[in-house]
Amino acid sequence: MHGSQDHSARYTNSASGEARLRIHNVCSHPILRYYLQQMNLEEIVLDCLGGSRQGVIDHAKVLTILIHNLLLSPGPLYRLADWVESIEPSVLGLSPQQLQAINDDRAARALEALASSRGRNVLFRLALRVIKHFELDTRRVHFDTTPVTLYGEYAASVTEPRIARGHNPNHRTDLKQLKFGLNVVADAAVPISHGIYSGNRTDDTIHRGNWDGVRELLGRADFTYVADSKLCTRENLALIASHGGRFVTVLPRTRGEDKRFRSTLRREGVRWRKILELPGRRLSDPPTIYSTCAGPQRTDDGYRLIWVRSSAKARQDAERRQWHLEQAQRELVELSGKLNRRKLKTRAAIKAAVRKILVRHHCRHLLQVTVRSHKVITHKRLRRGRPGPSDPVREVIGHIYSLEVAPDEEALRRERRVDGVFPLITNLAKVSKKEILLIYKYQPYLEKRFALLKSELSVAPVYLKKPLRIAGLLQAYFIAMVLAALIERQVRRAMASAGIESLPLLPEGRSTRTPTTPRILEAFQEVRWYEFEGGNQQATFPIELTPLQEQLLWLLDVPRSLYS
Repeated sequence: MHGSQDHSARYTNSASGEARLRIHNVCSHPILRYYLQQMNLEEIVLDCLGGSRQGVIDHAKVLTILIHNLLLSPGPLYRLADWVESIEPSVLGLSPQQLQAINDDRAARALEALASSRGRNVLFRLALRVIKHFELDTRRVHFDTTPVTLYGEYAASVTEPRIARGHNPNHRTDLKQLKFGLNVVADAAVPISHGIYSGNRTDDTIHRGNWDGVRELLGRADFTYVADSKLCTRENLALIASHGGRFVTVLPRTRGEDKRFRSTLRREGVRWRKILELPGRRLSDPPTIYSTCAGPQRTDDGYRLIWVRSSAKARQDAERRQWHLEQAQRELVELSGKLNRRKLKTRAAIKAAVRKILVRHHCRHLLQVTVRSHKVITHKRLRRGRPGPSDPVREVIGHIYSLEVAPDEEALRRERRVDGVFPLITNLAKVSKKEILLIYKYQPYLEKRFALLKSELSVAPVYLKKPLRIAGLLQAYFIAMVLAALIERQVRRAMASAGIESLPLLPEGRSTRTPTTPRILEAFQEVRWYEFEGGNQQATFPIELTPLQEQLLWLLDVPRSLYS
């Protein structure tokens, strides 16, 4: 999604003297500026953070330029000034003097202001504006967190949120991180609020404060709050229910209700009834079938419990178990070659090594491992010197150990009964099981926002040293995510209203039914207009839009005059 940034002028010699061709890069900046105006970002920032002390350029202008940069050509702040120089100032709403005032230090100070106590009102008022102006459906809110990995020690990070080591899904335990939490509504997954937390904080401690923040933002508590199993603590659920809130989440495997029902499944099995069928993620994938059963209907706390079995998850569970079985068997074969030497000369030591492998691969009850031994009699001479036929000897009885490994077919058969099973817990009493499942299945759309954050927007690594500026940069990323979601929502809704099935936005002109903001903005990356000056001649070559670009402007509801 990186817009091409040519130099603003070309010089050459002609018969009438020196000639100059000026290139005015426009790209998709008018679209971004139009939507930022609809969000009323500059006015909100000016009200909360004030104007510029020097009278050249204020925080509002700097932050809008930074958001343009994040969406079109993300990179370290020290490249911001070079990036801005190659863009036509008018499309950014800047004067030439303001353009010259843009640099990495000015952007960093704007980030500090955004992360300060005064900047908290910016995001709150911005969320209210977006919800009202774009008429977002806020009846359901989905929440999740993702780590933002940072390079460096950050010894100055001593206040909340602290840059610290924590659980990292990429297994980068050597790096510190922050946690970025995101709330999206079930209306095109548009973000409405976010949180930045210490890198070592667990999600179960985040939900209470986050739910209170969403309730304050929406001005009510009767929305449905959806999150993963970290929400399912007795304290979290009791807080939401006591204020009249609603929730949908997954019962964790550590709860007694889950353990008891899985034991019943392994022992007896149940009858499953199909409630939903969804197409696979790829064309080659079979459809995913979701089924339910008449298992326990209530948790120990009295909340509604719904048992679901997914055919796709069942295949994944079976494949994962098979992988662990193969890995455990391979490691046991390697262990067999090390027996009867060094620390593996006793039955107890061998059993401990076997147990360690089985526990690591979750195969303790799936593989039958027997330690076999047979006696070996050797003779030990009882005196020193040259051996003779009449020397006294003593018989020494030893043992040679070996392993016999075989899968426990009965245990594997019982384990297959729980493949793909997961329990949903909710306090929605009058909603069908199918609808509850569909509510939870919207959670991957939130994960796609995280995918945008870490791929197209390139949030990590962060090229800043001060923790406060890093927090401000993450808040700027949040605003960019809101803007991207609104653009995507508008195009898809307009396509549905106009009966347009797809748009040729993918490489090589391939069509897509679900256009994303990076691909939409990429369609305008070569838009520019030219000025020619040579001798006494002057000529202007205006912007010429392609039919696809014209169609996109219509779908975006952006005035064509912005590209005149």
